[in-house]
Amino acid sequence: MSEAEKQRRQDYRIRRQKWITVMSIIMAIAVFFTFISAILFYNFNKAYYIEYVENSKIDYQVLLKENEFYENDYDKSDKAYVASLIDKVIVDFGYNIQMDAQDVLFEYSYSVDAVLQIMDGKGGLLYERIDLLKPEKRVSKTGNSVAINGADSHVEVDYTSYDELAKKFVKFYELDSTTSNLLLRMHVRVIGDCEEFDDETNNDYVVSLNIPLNVKTVNMSESSSVEEGDNVILACENATLKNVFMIIAIVMSILTVLYAIAFVIFVYLTRNTDINYDIKVNRILKNYRSFIQKITNGFDQDGYQVLLLSSFNEMLEIRDTIQSPILMNENDDRTCTQFLIPTNTKLLYMFEIKVEDYDEIYAPKEEVVEEPEEELVILAEVEEEKIDEALHTADISLDEIDYVDDEVIEEAEEGVEVISVVWPEKAKKNKLYRYDPNGEQVHDGDIVLVPSRDNAQNRDIIRKAAVAHGNHRVDPETLHHPLKKIIAIVKRKAEDVLSGESDKNAK
Repeated sequence: MSEAEKQRRQDYRIRRQKWITVMSIIMAIAVFFTFISAILFYNFNKAYYIEYVENSKIDYQVLLKENEFYENDYDKSDKAYVASLIDKVIVDFGYNIQMDAQDVLFEYSYSVDAVLQIMDGKGGLLYERIDLLKPEKRVSKTGNSVAINGADSHVEVDYTSYDELAKKFVKFYELDSTTSNLLLRMHVRVIGDCEEFDDETNNDYVVSLNIPLNVKTVNMSESSSVEEGDNVILACENATLKNVFMIIAIVMSILTVLYAIAFVIFVYLTRNTDINYDIKVNRILKNYRSFIQKITNGFDQDGYQVLLLSSFNEMLEIRDTIQSPILMNENDDRTCTQFLIPTNTKLLYMFEIKVEDYDEIYAPKEEVVEEPEEELVILAEVEEEKIDEALHTADISLDEIDYVDDEVIEEAEEGVEVISVVWPEKAKKNKLYRYDPNGEQVHDGDIVLVPSRDNAQNRDIIRKAAVAHGNHRVDPETLHHPLKKIIAIVKRKAEDVLSGESDKNAK
């Protein structure tokens, strides 16, 4: 195999490996972000619980009417009272919840009311009146505890007025076997930022004090729906983030799968171009080795009419028909194998197996003949620095100049031969300058170097000019000063005489 072919195959493998490496990195990144998105969605989606401890309490005191038996204005709780001596009842409700997690987002509300109930002997409700003692109050917070106590839950109830109302109702309707009670209740509701907190069985609590009415003696009793001790509560989840990560996980999964498919296709399609070639050749040799004769010195095809066949099966059919062996010749680069059947009639049947892109790789290269660079011929003795300065300025094209053409002059047979040139800054002012062509044949559109004068800097210069009117003769009387000769021809119409920036200033 030639060194050029070895290098070609090596370069191809390197380029392919670079692409596979880059695509593998992208694939790994995509898989990583898909995995992270799925994990985050799982964490936000799963239900998890936190432990908490809650408790409630009721502290109450009884304010008695003036009497000759009890000296204290307030009597402590946990006693029986003479109903006729009770004036007011003062109650302080309390509720506390402590969670073992931090920064739980929730809101809670609470209110206190008084409920007068009158029931018959079977427990049926005859009359009910509800008075709101503390309107509902809502509090939003982030933390791990709730505490309701003090002034927030302090109420003072006129026992006498409720007792008289109950007696009046019973007497008015002449009722027997009735039971009258005054319920002082505090309602507490804890609401989180997730739907599970809306379950009333989990977060609605009632703490109440039951005070009998229309009786001679009073025994007050407490009740609470708060479960004392350790419990668990469903922690709030961020539904917005959960949905975001769910969408990201789904999109990333789809993109990763599509990218993986594209990656596999790329690897398959860009596998070494020689693999298919070797497979095809080896398959034929394996199945038909006995029909094939290898040749190592090549086959001279001069004088043969070559007939290319499209499949090896056609070669087998021709072999069976003319009873001639199949010759096999593989080139030195192992990129093309020819199966040949020559005949006495100078027909050459041929079936070829080539590597992909074989025709492009081995296409004959056209020789690029570089034209010799034309030298700029200087037609007058001038300073090289001035010529270099002029050559480095931009070319001038008549197509880009809106100049006024030279006046039509009937050429004199023996007049003075001149050319007319123009430069852009004076083209619109009908400023054409005549120069001696210095023996050269100059045409319209040529670019020439001419001597000029820079009045601003008071110095002689060389500059490029566009030929507006080629060689022609004029009456000497029309010339007002001696003609200066052109120095060089830089460009003839569309063809450069000087290619690029030439530093060859031949004198």
